[in-house]
Parts: sequence; C-alpha cells; structure tokens
Amino acid sequence: MRDIEIYVKTERNGEIEFERLDLFDNGTIEIKSSIQDAKDISKVFTDYSQPFTIPASDNNNQIFRHHYRTEVTDNIFDGRVRHEAKIFINHLLFKKGKVFLNGTSMKNGKASSYNITFFGNTVSLKDTFKDDKLLDLCRYKKGIDGSDSVLNLSLAADHEFSHDNVKTIFRSEGKEFNGDTSALIYPLITSRKRLFYNESLADNSPENFDGNLYAPTSDIRNLEPSRYNTRGVTEVDLKPALKAYHIIKAIEEKYNINFIPNDSVGTKDFFSKHNEAFANLYLWLSNNSGNITGNLSEDEYIFKTEVPSWSFTGDSNYNSNEVVIDNYFKIAGLEYVDSFLTQNYIKVTPSSGYENASWKVKIINSETNNVFSVIEGTGATSGNGILIPVELSIVDSKPRYIMEFSSKSTMLYTTVALKVVKYMRGGEIRQETYSSGAVLDTDTTTLDVSTHFPDMKVMEFMTGLFKMFNLTAYYIDDESDPLYSDITPVVKVVKLDDYYDDALNNNSGGIIDITKHIDIQEHSVNTSLPFSEIEFKFQENETILMANHLEENGEVFGDSSISVQDTYDGLNLFYGEKYEIDIPFSKLKYERINGLDTDIVWGYAAGGDFKSEDTTPPQANYSAQNVKALLFYGIRHITYTHAINFSGGSGATRCLEYYRPSNTSNTAVVNSEGNWEVPAVQTINFDSEQDEYTLSPSPNSLFKNFYKSYITSVFDANKRVFKLKAYLPPSFLINYKLNDQLKVQDVVYRINSITTNLNTGLSRLELINLNVEEIVE
Repeated sequence: MRDIEIYVKTERNGEIEFERLDLFDNGTIEIKSSIQDAKDISKVFTDYSQPFTIPASDNNNQIFRHHYRTEVTDNIFDGRVRHEAKIFINHLLFKKGKVFLNGTSMKNGKASSYNITFFGNTVSLKDTFKDDKLLDLCRYKKGIDGSDSVLNLSLAADHEFSHDNVKTIFRSEGKEFNGDTSALIYPLITSRKRLFYNESLADNSPENFDGNLYAPTSDIRNLEPSRYNTRGVTEVDLKPALKAYHIIKAIEEKYNINFIPNDSVGTKDFFSKHNEAFANLYLWLSNNSGNITGNLSEDEYIFKTEVPSWSFTGDSNYNSNEVVIDNYFKIAGLEYVDSFLTQNYIKVTPSSGYENASWKVKIINSETNNVFSVIEGTGATSGNGILIPVELSIVDSKPRYIMEFSSKSTMLYTTVALKVVKYMRGGEIRQETYSSGAVLDTDTTTLDVSTHFPDMKVMEFMTGLFKMFNLTAYYIDDESDPLYSDITPVVKVVKLDDYYDDALNNNSGGIIDITKHIDIQEHSVNTSLPFSEIEFKFQENETILMANHLEENGEVFGDSSISVQDTYDGLNLFYGEKYEIDIPFSKLKYERINGLDTDIVWGYAAGGDFKSEDTTPPQANYSAQNVKALLFYGIRHITYTHAINFSGGSGATRCLEYYRPSNTSNTAVVNSEGNWEVPAVQTINFDSEQDEYTLSPSPNSLFKNFYKSYITSVFDANKRVFKLKAYLPPSFLINYKLNDQLKVQDVVYRINSITTNLNTGLSRLELINLNVEEIVE
C-alpha cells in the first residue's frame, strides 16, 4: 500500500490553507488520465475524474462544514463549485486539480461517508469561464488596488462610428491597439446590400443599384459626381471584426490565465501572434441580421450623444450637464416641500428634414448610472411633450440626472427640453424648463463592441477553436518547469501533433520502458476502428453562396466527411457508427466578383429571394440572414485596377486598399495553368475547397494539417488497441507525461489512457502501437 494524501483548499476564520482529508484505510482511489481519446477525438480538456468515498470523520466534517446539515447557514462549504486540491503519493506531488463534493451517505441519521470526485486542472477551465459570454470580456472589473479598471477590449476596441472614421479603418491597416495596427478591421462583408462591379451602367439605369462598386479615376468621377456619390459601399453596410488573438489576450486578462507562455517567432504555442494559422484570424462582430444600425438590441440605437449643458428657466438656478428634479419650489431663496404632484415631460424638436426620424431619450442617475426612464418617439413632440412615466422626485437625496439622446439614423440640430410642472396646494401651478444649451447632433457616435459580439459563451468560443484545429491543453503544474507560475497559471495550448512530437523534451527523453512492471498473466488486443465515418460540420446557414454551393455540389462548403470504407480502397468494412464533430462557428463562401475579371472578393450574409426596391438610387438585395459566430482570415488587399467606391458623407472615395474576407490564411500564388506555385499556409475548411480568390483548390485544409496524421494513425490496418495491466511505481506515476511513449519489450506505444488505483499502483493501460516512422526519439 502507498501513503496517499489529498489536500483541499479551505477558508476558515479568514485563513486560507490546504487541509488534509481523512481516507479509508482500505479505500480505493482511481484516477484516469487521458489527453486525447481515440474513441472521442473531439474531447478537448483533460479529465482525471473517478468518484470515490472518504469517511465522515470529525476532521472531514470540519473541512466540509457538515455539508449535509441544511440548518447551517454561516461559514458553509459551497457544494456548487469545485475546490482546489492536491494529491500526493508517498509525500510526492502527483496531481493538482479540484475536488467536487457529490454528496453524503447517511446511516441512522448520521453522516457515514462523503462521495467526492477529483478533476484535473485543465477541465477546471469550465468552472473558471462558467457561463460567461464573449461580451463579458468588455465588462468592468476591480483592479488590484481596488480601483475600477477596464479590460482591453472595451478600452481599446470601441471607436467612433462615423463615415470618415469607418472609411479610414476600412482603407488603412485597421484600428490599432496593444501595438497591433490591424487589431480591428472593417472587412468587405455586407449583411444586406448586394455588391457588384459594372463600369458601363448609366446613372439612370434601373440595374445600376447602389451596390455597384465601380470607382473610376478622380477626373471621370468629378465630371459626374451624382453617379458615384450614393452608390458602392457605405459605413452602415459594414460591420467590424476583431482579431481572435486579442480575444484570447482578453480571456487571459479577465481570468488570470496564461495561454501563450511563448509569443515569439518559432513558438509552437498555437495562440501566438506568430502562428500563421491563427495570426490573422478574425471574429466578425455581428449578432443579428441586417445592417450594423439594426445590429443592436431593441432598446438601443447606434447614434448617441449626451446633452452637454442645460439652460434653466424656473425657481432654481442650475446650469450644467446635470439636472435636479424634485418637488421643491423656492420663494425668496427659501425651499418648501409643498407641491403635492410633480409631472415631468420631455419635449423633442428635430430640425427640418428629420421629421420622421426615430429617437430615444434616457434619463440616467449620474451617481448610480441607473436608467430611471426611457422615452421614445418619432419626429417632434407636441404640447408639453411626452410625460415621463417614472416618478423621479426624491425629496431627501435630490439626485442629479444626465440625459442621453440617441437616434436610429443620423439626426442633426435637434433640441431637447425637460419640463417640470409642479402643482402646489392652493391651486398654484409652477413650471420649470430645462433646455439643451446646444443643439444635438447624432451623426457621430462611439461604437460599443460589446453590443455587437455574437451570442457565444467564452467556453464555447474556446472549445470551438480546439475542435477546429485539433488542439490540446494542459496545465504547467510542475514547479520545476521553467514555465511554471503560481501567480498566473500557465495553460499550454498546442496542436495535437506538436504535443506528441514534444515528447523528446520530457525528462524521459520521450520513451519509458515499463516491461518489468507489466502483469503478463493477461491482456487484450482490440481492433483500432472506433467509428466508421467522421463528419466535420460548421453551423448551417442559408446565405446565397452557401446555398448555391450545396445545390451544385451536393455537399456543404467547408464541411467534410471521412469514410473509413472509402479511405481504405472500398473495403467492405462494417464497424462503429458515424462520429460528428460540430464546430460552433459559421462558414461563409466568398465571391470573387466577375470571376477573374476583377480582384475584388467580398462576403454576403444574405439569402432567400432577390428583391428589387423602387428607390433613388435603385436597390436590389437578398434577405439578410442571421449568421452565427463567423471566423475568417482578414487579407490586406491592395489593388490598382479595380478600386472600390466608398460613398456617403460629403461624397465618394476611391479606395485602393481594403481587407477582403478569406478562408485561406494568406494570398496564395498559382501559375497560368492554375497550378500552385506557393500554396496558402492554412485554410479554415475541413475539405480541400476552391480558394475564392485564386479559384483553385486549397490543399492545406483543417483535416490535412490538424487531423489527418492522428486519425490515419488510429485507423491504420496495423494498429491495435492494447489493454494491459501494470503495477506502476510512484516514481513513474509522479513523473510521466501523457505524451511519453511507453515501451513493452520491443514495441513502442502511445498512451490512449491510464487508469490507476493509487492505493495499490495497479494501472489499466489503453495503448496504441506506433509504426517505426511515428516513434519520437
């Protein structure tokens, strides 16, 4: 028997410490370790869990705070969460992780035992992220010194949404933050407007829709400005995109985790800015169908401003950006609380040309930031205005309020007034009026990126990346490891092939001979065919190009299905079931407009029927589609032959540089015969699809670069799953790594899983034999 110790982190009387649990003398504690299970290749976070029981001793009752007693309400043990824990074998650290209290067994009204489960550290990321969503990466948190600090996504990514600023970001390298000039971009993806390129259509042609991107030279355009000033693409047609690298960095900051311990050239850390498969991957900031102005919740408008100052007419004298609304009135400088009814009204007066514009007014407590009232309307108000439905009068505190004015579209030269009518005892009526000291313009606003994030959980985002690129993650919890940190935990994230190749750097040198520990009495050898087919699937959408691809090819663009029978020369194999790997991200097929006749590539998040609208200029669009979280590569495109017309504002601008969306990580090079000279480093299609820019198949698919070697190894005709028993000594259990290769006699194996009885050392091994070329040494 070994000396097994389990310590749980507790807090008692304000002191935090690790306390040792009492264990049964003849108990059984089994820990299962697996980094990648051949039977579940989409499992992305290591789990070392097996339930076991421990006695309900006085010591354990104290640690678990008599969890079975519901009448205990103070200093309780929170059974809803996992608690940090450490396991030692013969006083040597075996595992760090977390313990979860499953429940208590009762006998004759008394606690008899506790049932607990130990989880490895990596799986505890689920506890860390909880149900937080991506938009929570833009929320406030408390700084170490107690002051409020803002995570970098809200601090750095929010930007002025105006024609000129969006145009600048669109045609430049992007918006810079954290030293990255292309951290946020506006890619050429539209949600509603159909884009095309035709240089011969006349201004009055019914086919010359405002989506025509043709932008001639300045000399030609200046001769006929009306023909170009209102067509092409505008700022409201586009939505921004945020580099995935900065989302990872925000996750690191918010949850105090280091996912990129090595962010330098040559690193194998997948999330590094130097990894070509990840470096220019972007998340499209879209959470609804339609243009960006409709990409907000129903109670928000994108164009916002605050009343900067008020001029006051009434019994008091208060002039600033704040107002005080109460039921006091003044006579000769003396205050009386004598009005029995106070009614408050908002009066909005738009300028000419904005009579039909929709607007909202929010009255916000300037101290608490609570919204006390929301008033909405269209055009001008009549009479006193609109009665504020919420009573704001608080006699004792006399709160101050600011007013936010927002509109669904641009509004210029609007005036706002706040009228306070006080009905006094005796029939007297007093009226106070606060008028905005300046006219309000809502043509410029700050785009709050948090309101545009896809509706996706942080855990879902991370799991999606792990499934796409077949990544693995493990905590650096060995205190002798140079990467170890007890302040910011390090989680190493690499692609699975790199993880196995890195076995050379283990203390073992990559291979551990366990022949002498094997129980030779019995073992089993099974066929290594866990399933008959593997299907990789993105989230479905019905955008026009995706639907067209399905109709013409009978398969979904970007998805892939790997059939064991087809892979192995049509052998009549019958084994296992179809296994699906569902990716939580959407996929768009992009279009090179006019084929090879232009170099313009764009994305279109619309589908359904084509509709022509009788407007000036004429418009024609498909129906906007709500595309789920979309990842794409942003390719900086420079052209001198097919400029893009960016319209709006005071006219049109001829853009020669912009970001095109792509499913390949870089611009590939093909020769005149269509053969690859320099293939793209990576695509985010599982199959070898046609690259939308070169119009040639891209060979470096997700399956080829991230899944093929592992899956073909598992399905190799020479492969078997060996189930062995071994009595592994503490020296092995404490030091081995899951990417170590185990040698039994003359055969070298990869670890599929190891389940160990810590008390006896008996381990059940699932191993897969390696071919000579697969052995790392």
